[in-house]
Amino acid sequence: MAETKRTEKRRFPRIELNIPVKYRAFRNDSIFSSNFSVGRSKDISVGGLKLAVGKHNPVDTKLDMEIELTSNLFAYVVGKVLGGLDEEINGVTHRYDRVIFLEMDKEIKDALTRFIFEGLKKRG
Repeated sequence: MAETKRTEKRRFPRIELNIPVKYRAFRNDSIFSSNFSVGRSKDISVGGLKLAVGKHNPVDTKLDMEIELTSNLFAYVVGKVLGGLDEEINGVTHRYDRVIFLEMDKEIKDALTRFIFEGLKKRG
């Protein structure tokens, strides 16, 4: 019997990555001094991320996000919630929001692209 290959439908390469992400309802403000939530990424690409959350955000919610790529590299992006999903791991429910990136500076996009490709190279 012939083996079927799974075709990747994503536009951008994605890596599993667990890093801090500050987020809040969109205010078009890159300063995160107060009134934000903190989640963690599960995976990330130049096009979006899967964000671990305590409570799902409604679909189509626009978000300000600050992604901590390294201890001295923070990316401000604007995203939109596409949907949520729950995964049970060892009997514990983990909540994730799927977020697409709507806006980011070219410099941030370039840095994120390099960061992702370096991560892919390290994983082989």
